[in-house]
Amino acid sequence: MKMLLKFPVLTILLAVFIGACATTNSKISDREYVLTTEMKDGKLIFLGVSDEINGIPNPTLKADAGETITLTLINGGMGQHDITVPAAKVSTETVKEKGEETSVTFTVPATDQELTYYDSVANHAKLGMKGVILVGAAEQSSVPAVQSSGDPQVLAAFQKGACGTCHTIPGIPNAVGVIAPDLADVNLAAEEHFMSGSYTGKTTTAEEYIHESIIDPNLFITPKCPTGACPPNVMPATLKDSLTTDEIDAIVKYLHGLPDGAYDDGNTAPAAAAQAPTTGADIVRDPTDLPAPLPIREPQTVRIDLEAVEVEGQLADGTTFTYWTFNGAVPGPFLRVRVGDTLEVHMKNSTSSTMKHSVDFHAVTGPGGGAVMSQTEPGKETMFTAKALNPGLFVYHCATPMVAHHISNGMYGLILVEPEGGLPQVDREFYVMQGDIYTTGAFGEQGIQTTDTTKLLNEDPEYVVFNGAVGALTTQKPLKANTGETVRIFFGVGGPNLTSSFHVIGEIFDRVYDQASLTGTPLTDVQTTLVPPGGATMVEFGLEVPGNYILVDHALSRMQRGLAGYLIVEGPDAPEIYHGTPTSGSGH
Repeated sequence: MKMLLKFPVLTILLAVFIGACATTNSKISDREYVLTTEMKDGKLIFLGVSDEINGIPNPTLKADAGETITLTLINGGMGQHDITVPAAKVSTETVKEKGEETSVTFTVPATDQELTYYDSVANHAKLGMKGVILVGAAEQSSVPAVQSSGDPQVLAAFQKGACGTCHTIPGIPNAVGVIAPDLADVNLAAEEHFMSGSYTGKTTTAEEYIHESIIDPNLFITPKCPTGACPPNVMPATLKDSLTTDEIDAIVKYLHGLPDGAYDDGNTAPAAAAQAPTTGADIVRDPTDLPAPLPIREPQTVRIDLEAVEVEGQLADGTTFTYWTFNGAVPGPFLRVRVGDTLEVHMKNSTSSTMKHSVDFHAVTGPGGGAVMSQTEPGKETMFTAKALNPGLFVYHCATPMVAHHISNGMYGLILVEPEGGLPQVDREFYVMQGDIYTTGAFGEQGIQTTDTTKLLNEDPEYVVFNGAVGALTTQKPLKANTGETVRIFFGVGGPNLTSSFHVIGEIFDRVYDQASLTGTPLTDVQTTLVPPGGATMVEFGLEVPGNYILVDHALSRMQRGLAGYLIVEGPDAPEIYHGTPTSGSGH
């Protein structure tokens, strides 16, 4: 029933009976909307670029009942796209090249309702490219209080094949039943069902559709599990044989008003808890959170304090993840020592932890890089010392089995061992690390997420991120600098599995210290540099032109998994270097 709750899947039914869907642009339209495609916070969106919707992501479009409207789509780049309106049985052509434009004109239904529009190419709708067209004054029904008029009832499956826990229906105190499980992107599945012409029912409104699904569930969804999850395990043939019309009306109103994810599939925790949007702690490490360059000095003992902290942190909007961290953030703290220093590492594990944790420094010479001396139980502390023999930029990470699990949950960071004499002076330094995250739920699924070890072992992440979370270095804590400055990025890959092709769109690295070798001659004039999991690099470049520069892994599909960052550069224009008229849809 989820398809009937919030979204305009409902109105598809009207399209079956209302032939008001023109597909040619020869019609004169009452209003026109122009949209482009854009990447925002690691997600694809439609962006309004005309009049009242200018600058609005996935804008809500409006039309009066019976009006003719034109939708125009401009491809902003990053793939092929279209706009589909299933209730009207129309779709634009697919635009394949950046700047390519297409449009479709059609007449909306003559009744007040909501229509869904979305990108039907690939899985773009699941990645965020969908919105709503409000026709007239579309409103949502409320739940009436209807009293039960008979004995306790066992409600038939509201969709064929429903299974799960018993569900009490408000307004009918004595009635309990089974509500159908959620489907993957149920709204799109339903739209495709109606568009295919396989629907055999006779409804014309949303509420009639729910009536039909209760009274004759065989019209709807293929069985996924046996009915009869509620005792006494006997289902009436149809609800009309066991409930009054008023009671069915009450159920219809109730189901129509349920939020997304209000069901249980019988195999997991109730989906209402698993799917509800959640908020968690900020675990994002600010890219400017790193120590200043060290003064020229003799080698000394440097105390390093690390604490393993397990925390429910914010992974994306409405989605949290059970992170395992060093010192409460991802990546762990940036550590800075000088070659010849002695590291005195104090490894603590929070009393609230559920797991043993440790630390392996790639900068340490000795078995396990310190991991064999730092396996630390919750509430305990271990200590070891090691001498920094080699200069370089090194990864450190937890090395408690299963090591990949601990790393994927966020336990990685960088330690810089400065060479004698230090590093060349720059104006700004930034700390960025890339990681892949393997959640039980699909990308974008809301609620609390934990690690899916099958996906982890298959190296099939749901999220790929900079500094721990979607939007970490875009909407939350972007890098900022000014023209005329030289910046240095300490970049590492925690992984545990994916190699990065690190690139800053619109910039060229003046110097790349390949494989983080700080004593060799740096590469110059580099576009993209390869960094393996457990590896690092140091890049430096000057800033000549103001604007937004996007940090990416040039395996660019990973942008759809959340992997993007911004370097925001302010300063006067430099027309002698870069000049032109900006166009919409670039995402910069």
